[in-house]
Amino acid sequence: MDNNFDFGLQDYPIFDEEYRPHLNDMILKHYYMSEIGFETAALFKQYLNNKMNEIMPYYNTLYKLQKDLLETRIAPNVNLTESYTHSVTTEGTSESNSNSTNENKNVSQNTPQGNLVNQNINNFNYADNINFGNNNSKITDSSNTSGKSIEDYIKTIQGNNGQKYAYEVLIAVKNNILSIDLEVINELEDLFMGIF
Repeated sequence: MDNNFDFGLQDYPIFDEEYRPHLNDMILKHYYMSEIGFETAALFKQYLNNKMNEIMPYYNTLYKLQKDLLETRIAPNVNLTESYTHSVTTEGTSESNSNSTNENKNVSQNTPQGNLVNQNINNFNYADNINFGNNNSKITDSSNTSGKSIEDYIKTIQGNNGQKYAYEVLIAVKNNILSIDLEVINELEDLFMGIF
């Protein structure tokens, strides 16, 4: 590092390119005082970069999972959307009819000696005064009714399902956060002599 030696470490896969300088700095600082386990610095550089290319796909998955967990803070364990639609349609028809017929006959006869037969009344035989009356009435009443009502209901639940308090979830997350940087660093230990 003091001689501006180029360790490479620019081509291995990483979950976020902005994180590369941080991880490289952690590796170099951790092994700064360690003796490399190869005859030349060029050979060490080759093995270091090969090792990083081999291990980083696995660790990138862990980095991504941890990043997602920390960004959401508390990962929701419930994500439920429930929708409900209720539709009611009513239609009705009512009709009422009423017919009535009244027939009136008034006969006035000043000559009681003359017989008036029922069938002759309509022919005006032997009567002084006859009044006929017909009263016909018809009433029709009809009505149509229709109606429609729609009720929509959407319920969304997201977050903790209520079986744990938020602080319990946070404690569980904190206890399970991995020190992925340290795991990557430990994977490189066999590239050094191990003499202190």
